[in-house]
Amino acid sequence: MTAQTWIDETRDLLLTDYVEEQATLAAGLDADASDTSVSFALPSTIVPGVVPGATIEVGTELMYVFSVSDAGLATVKRGYKGSEAAAHSIGDLVTVNPKFPAYQILDALNHELRDLSSPQHGLFQIKTVEVTFNAAQDGYDLTGVTDDILSIYQVTYSDPGSEASEPAITEYALRRDRNTSAFPSGYGLILHSDAWPGETVRVLYKCGFGTLTDGTTALSTTGLHPEAYDLPALGAALRLMSSRPIRREFLDEQGSSRSAEEVVSGAISASMRDLRALRLDRINAETTRLYSQYPATWTRSGGRTQTSIYRGV
Repeated sequence: MTAQTWIDETRDLLLTDYVEEQATLAAGLDADASDTSVSFALPSTIVPGVVPGATIEVGTELMYVFSVSDAGLATVKRGYKGSEAAAHSIGDLVTVNPKFPAYQILDALNHELRDLSSPQHGLFQIKTVEVTFNAAQDGYDLTGVTDDILSIYQVTYSDPGSEASEPAITEYALRRDRNTSAFPSGYGLILHSDAWPGETVRVLYKCGFGTLTDGTTALSTTGLHPEAYDLPALGAALRLMSSRPIRREFLDEQGSSRSAEEVVSGAISASMRDLRALRLDRINAETTRLYSQYPATWTRSGGRTQTSIYRGV
């Protein structure tokens, strides 16, 4: 699954049954913004909605139409309104005057991914980094870590004994913004209890979710658990609704004689309230699931409950 899945789901929430005018490209476009001539194939070379002043969208790129020839060839401004010019192929789908451009949806999705791992909502992903224990040192660089670490979840070390257990290091501290000459990652892990010399120390840490580059980005790269894949679209729709109504409340898509009856006062607020309630319920459900998998305490072999002693950030 790719980011296009979430873009489509967000659009579905916003547009419901409204269908936007679409066509396909008759010729590819280079990523160079100077390639400004757009020709169309299906349904025909002349698309009614493509007129001077219109916008068209291919992928996550929005284009402004300056002029249209009698043959239907459009001269456009590439990368319009902050979207990025990209390469497109023959047959790619063109959306005419999109009400919610894909680049705006993608931006809203990324904001939502960052928001989900905020302290207010408490979601996270777990990653691992390993260091080698040296009895002569206390501080270790978390080599290769580029994430913004939210907190350390667990520190264990390899035990070469016959049971091959992985005992916990219960006293440690994470230091941020370290001198990169000593700690290239910027993070220093300080161990206040011993491990086995020469053996691997395994650090599990919580971090936020990755963001999306374009519609082809794999959802798995965000680190969000698949059971929570419905959350980004819900949040993105709410963000976009905050300044624009969803489809069933578009006054410009209904006859004026029935607007007052079909779009009653408070309809937009009610739609947002319902989506917001659903989103919060789902966030609470996913937070509960995560903390059942990664509790603050865990049971070691022998039935004894172990609690990490975390000495601050």
